[in-house]
Amino acid sequence: MRLLPVLLSLLLSLLALLLAPLARADIIVLASDDKGAVAAATGALQAAYGARITTYNLGGSRARETDVVKAINASPVRQVVAVGLLAAQVARRRLDEKQVVFCQVLNVEEFSLIAPWMKGVSGIPSLTKQFAAWKALDPGLRKIGLITGRHASYMVAEAQMAARSLGLELDHVAVASDRAVLPALQELRERRIQGLWLAPDSTILSQRTIFDVMAFSVRHNLPVLAFSPALLREGALLSATADTGEIASVTLERLRRSSASEVAGEPLEALGEAHITINAAAAARFGLTITPKLKEQVNVQ
Repeated sequence: MRLLPVLLSLLLSLLALLLAPLARADIIVLASDDKGAVAAATGALQAAYGARITTYNLGGSRARETDVVKAINASPVRQVVAVGLLAAQVARRRLDEKQVVFCQVLNVEEFSLIAPWMKGVSGIPSLTKQFAAWKALDPGLRKIGLITGRHASYMVAEAQMAARSLGLELDHVAVASDRAVLPALQELRERRIQGLWLAPDSTILSQRTIFDVMAFSVRHNLPVLAFSPALLREGALLSATADTGEIASVTLERLRRSSASEVAGEPLEALGEAHITINAAAAARFGLTITPKLKEQVNVQ
């Protein structure tokens, strides 16, 4: 009878040894700052991860970069999440001994952030969900315009794939600077687009350019799908934002799947959800009806 407790103890000890690597599956979070979308994603990561997270914050500048990088490189923790552009830039330049997944970054190609050991999660909410909501609001929608800079091929690819899946045509123009955005928009209007997806491409969108685009769209009755609810006040028909909980879960899943030195999968993992908001006044202006079914899927303001 004494043998049973001994065997049970041995089995429990063996189980503890087998589970020890999982229990120690700590990660490091390197945040660009503690504001806005970066802070929201950092908080979501901390809430979603079941084990201990060590967080370093750059405070929006490179002043602490050397000390932070030294501490991260000295840590035995191999996996790092870089949240925001500054954190991703620092990781790309100085954390090549780690395994990094970045999120809340849009300027991926401009700063050459992709490497075998460093990949990301798209900063764009699901375009399939965005375009589907737009088409549900406007069943006559057939042709969407898109203007980007020269370093946004992943945005264009996501938009083309989403448009094709919904039977929509995407008319894309690439420009070199913010000065070329309005002429490109005029060109797209002459090519009879029925609306513009205002992509969040900071390489060509200054604050002034964004407001100029919105003023043009209102003046010429051109519906706009925007990347920020704030632009609904400027006349955008719809806006879409990402779910920070989804960003956290997709980021952590990328790390979980990556057991070797390289990060598994595509350079950027697409998001599957989007929080859509419809501007009721703009919808009325365009003679569009927000159906009860659509109201169940989106926000209306």
